[in-house]
Amino acid sequence: MKIGAVTRAPQSAPGTALAWAGEVIAAERRALQAFEAVLPPSLTDAVVAIAGQASPLTCLGMGKSGLIAAKIAATFSSLGTPAFALNAGEAAHGDLGAVQDGNVVLLFSNSGTTDEIARILPLLKARACVLIGVVGRPDSPLGRAVDILIPAITAGEADHIGMAPTCSTTLQLAIGDALAVAVSRSRGFTRADFLRHHPAGLLGRQSIPLRTLMRTGDELPKVGPEAPVADLLAAMSAGRMGAACVVDAEQRLLGLVVDGDVRRHFQSRRDVYDTPAAALMQPHPQVIDVAATLGDALLLLREREGGFLVLPVVDDEGRLHGMLHAKDMMNG
Repeated sequence: MKIGAVTRAPQSAPGTALAWAGEVIAAERRALQAFEAVLPPSLTDAVVAIAGQASPLTCLGMGKSGLIAAKIAATFSSLGTPAFALNAGEAAHGDLGAVQDGNVVLLFSNSGTTDEIARILPLLKARACVLIGVVGRPDSPLGRAVDILIPAITAGEADHIGMAPTCSTTLQLAIGDALAVAVSRSRGFTRADFLRHHPAGLLGRQSIPLRTLMRTGDELPKVGPEAPVADLLAAMSAGRMGAACVVDAEQRLLGLVVDGDVRRHFQSRRDVYDTPAAALMQPHPQVIDVAATLGDALLLLREREGGFLVLPVVDDEGRLHGMLHAKDMMNG
């Protein structure tokens, strides 16, 4: 072979790669199902220990298990439990100073014989740390050393040579997520708390108050209940929202008229110019509270069958404060 020549993998039969991928997914699914079928009571002990401490949780591992530890630390932090990841190799070279006396330490290891972890176990015990082990071999040195053992046993790995961490790391990930969510729920962590932890990106945008997005003043299309269709159409055209609110003298929302309501009225061949807005309006439109956020509006959009084009914004007494157009939510 010439130096620098590109080698190509042998061509597989059609569908073989898909079958191989499916085998991996099936193997990892079986590992999760086996664990779910017999959930260990130690999960409860782990949740109580983590939820009961004020100090940040230490998530510790090595190699692929170290990567899982890092992800789980991030999940705990996102869900209201401060946590940080500690690489077992680096811990023996000074990073162990981040672990204080009495801290809870969540360790991940499939073999339970990882040298880097075994090296620092005596130091963690000397600091009276509460050790929780997600361990693939319960009878291993690490399995016997921890205070709370969560057996993460798998029948084997999913790769074709049975050596690459696949089923084992998938199960570790699921157990870590389960602990993070259970602790978060036990602490009463809310959706609003979650959004405060994520100020950037789409998640952060969901905490934007609707007051800053809704149309108000001259941009808010509205008419009284006796307004003729000509005035109604003028308001709808000026507002460029394809809709107009119908309000009383106290600005309480009486109903909503959308383009479709007007078209249906025209099709009925009535004298539209003598028809008041109240005769065309939807008397009980979907509304949202003026104190709501963009996240609340997006949730309502997902839950409402067929969605909505516009959303009147009202207070507790039903007074109209503004109206939100679907595109306002996308541009917020």
